[in-house]
Amino acid sequence: MAARGEKRRPEAVAGILDRLLRSLELDRKIDEQRALALWPEAVGPQLAAKTRAVSVSRGRLTVEAKSPVWANECRMMSPQIREKLNGKLGADAIKSISFRVGNWS
Repeated sequence: MAARGEKRRPEAVAGILDRLLRSLELDRKIDEQRALALWPEAVGPQLAAKTRAVSVSRGRLTVEAKSPVWANECRMMSPQIREKLNGKLGADAIKSISFRVGNWS
């Protein structure tokens, strides 16, 4: 902070916005939403046809599977899926993935 009577140097808008986004945790929330969009790419076409990412809250991704068999298969692959998804995000936004059976055609 500048002393009285001293002029402050202007601050770059990018720096101000970066601090604001961090304080609001918008960067984390943006990464979480990107994870939903990246789900099909991260898991590949076969698994994407049998599952869908439905929500993310505080780093926990919830995924619905078409059947209990697919939900169980995904649970076993969860560490690899999480690693691949975070790699695509370029951030460690997804801390865990929960799978449940969903209803959709």
